[in-house]
Amino acid sequence: CPGAAIKIAYLAEDRFTKNFVRNRTKVIYNTAMGKIFSVDKYADSLNRIAKERDIQVNLQTELTEIHSDKHEAVFKDIKTGESKVFNYNLLHVVPPMGPPSFIAESKIGNAAGWVDVDKYTLQHVKYPNIFSLGDSSSAPTSKTAAAISVQSGVLKKNLLAAINGNFDPSLAAKYDGYASCPLLVGRDKLVLAEFSGYTLKPMETFPFDQGVERKSMYYLTKE
Repeated sequence: CPGAAIKIAYLAEDRFTKNFVRNRTKVIYNTAMGKIFSVDKYADSLNRIAKERDIQVNLQTELTEIHSDKHEAVFKDIKTGESKVFNYNLLHVVPPMGPPSFIAESKIGNAAGWVDVDKYTLQHVKYPNIFSLGDSSSAPTSKTAAAISVQSGVLKKNLLAAINGNFDPSLAAKYDGYASCPLLVGRDKLVLAEFSGYTLKPMETFPFDQGVERKSMYYLTKE
């Protein structure tokens, strides 16, 4: 989930504020991504909240070294190649993630190591008896539980059709790239991002602006 790393910055800032130590704390969020979030609407919301709460956001900044004995983290500016040292008291790191190596080493993976499927039908592009969804699928959308819940319905219909010998790609169920990410920005507030990973456009469920942080959305996902 692309929002996983940013959540801890907001949650930590919220905790520091509630514990009356915020005025002695500097909160910095470094990410190798070029944007704080891939969908512009929610990126605008997250940037606004970060600015309101004085959270420093550094984009295209990649962690390269940690000197734990000195409480130093070294980050590289991806654009310039220059390195910068950040001193820290608390460091939260989300490591780089990717597909299992055995997929890349097999004949079912693409060049990037994902199970190579049609992004709409979730059927393998070469082997018609293989379907894939979720974290190992090449479908170019966020790897979230919400995405998998929608993919599973599509995959079930198409897999059963294939088993019964009547799968037709032109008539098959289609996955539209739907994904969702509950972006926690405090102990009891979140921005419920719903979007297509294919178009990077919002696909919101509720009749109000989901780009606004709300307690109602927190309790919706909490329960």
